[in-house]
Amino acid sequence: MVRPSRDRLNHLGRDLVDALARSRAVVLLKDREAVQQAVAQALADELRREEEREASARRRISAMRGAPRANTKEYEELFRKFVEEEYLREGLDS
Repeated sequence: MVRPSRDRLNHLGRDLVDALARSRAVVLLKDREAVQQAVAQALADELRREEEREASARRRISAMRGAPRANTKEYEELFRKFVEEEYLREGLDS
């Protein structure tokens, strides 16, 4: 996975805040810049956690006896299963 740049995360945060601000159902309690920075930080944090989940799944696969080779269908299925288990361990749905 290619990690987005800080500029890209800020741009995404700005786009999300703009969309929220246009909605009549949302009232921003802080100024737009503060909300945008918080959204960009939340995106960066979630991407970091996703990388940690994937790294954990890779470690678990490599620790297995008779583990499938990388870039095979079996490896990808096992990888997805282990990542999903990481989500469940954190109390999240995948």
